[in-house]
Amino acid sequence: MNKFTIKDIAKLANVSTATVSYFLNGNYAKMSINTRRKLADIISKTNYVPSTTARNLAKNENKTIGVSVADITNPFTSPVISGISERCEQYGYKMVFTNSNNDEHREIENINRLRQEEVAGLIIDPVNPESDIYSQLSNLDTVIVDRQSKRNLIDTIVTDNMQSVEALTAKMVQKNYDDLYFVSWPLDDISTRLHRYEGFKRATHDTDDHHLLIVPYNYDLNTDASFQSQIADILKAPDKKVGFFAMNSRVLQELLKVTQSLSYAYATDFGVATYEEFEWMALMRPGISCIRQDSFAIGYSAMEMLKDKLESKLTSEPKARVKTIPTKEIIRASF
Repeated sequence: MNKFTIKDIAKLANVSTATVSYFLNGNYAKMSINTRRKLADIISKTNYVPSTTARNLAKNENKTIGVSVADITNPFTSPVISGISERCEQYGYKMVFTNSNNDEHREIENINRLRQEEVAGLIIDPVNPESDIYSQLSNLDTVIVDRQSKRNLIDTIVTDNMQSVEALTAKMVQKNYDDLYFVSWPLDDISTRLHRYEGFKRATHDTDDHHLLIVPYNYDLNTDASFQSQIADILKAPDKKVGFFAMNSRVLQELLKVTQSLSYAYATDFGVATYEEFEWMALMRPGISCIRQDSFAIGYSAMEMLKDKLESKLTSEPKARVKTIPTKEIIRASF
């Protein structure tokens, strides 16, 4: 059974949530004895345990926000959480964190659990922004980061995926490659992947998916040779200058594992660049060209946006906006 919330108690007692909050905080000055007895009886029968958040409602001091991330193991996630956390500390908010582990059903459960805890607002890095759960959320107290919904119901913070990939791929095109390939997880209608791929196609003027290479989820080179075979066929072509653009750092790692297993090396046998930068890319020899996205700034900006919404006390839902965080192009000798 779902945990009772302050709203459920108010509904059963036919009073406002403020009245319930006053009762929980021992503020009986404007409350009749009958109302006090009714609330005490309902709370006793439902075994309702008020959260800290609920106790703060009467004082308008709800300073807890809920954060739901798609995948805690994603290198993108940690700096986003750090950005949110730093802004929370500066603004006097607390953060309740949940991980969906790339499971849409778990994400729905996490969001509902946070709502039952009556957090002041939500910041969500979604598994699937098209899920019906997002139709139930309000743009008054929610911010989404990274993946965009086609419906554009809630304020979203993204990076300039399409434009940045187009610009870096264009520099690869200028190196006179015979073939350039975009390497990605399955696109799965995910905005970040689609936008980066679209940027690649704009730069290469591809009109089909002939130069799209898909790395299977949880790819294991020891048990699945399909991706390795594709790369082998591409690189063994005589007198062809070939380059690869990786959708993100983890895809790049899978690509490099495969090319090393085939005894090929960048930038001698092929060129390479990627979206996302991590320290190890600069330590490689040669260093790897990449697009540096400011994941910390995404989290930082998300909390700023949420705080502004919560403290402006809007009474009607605002039109959803998309805020773009700029990226930085890092050119090294990998292509």
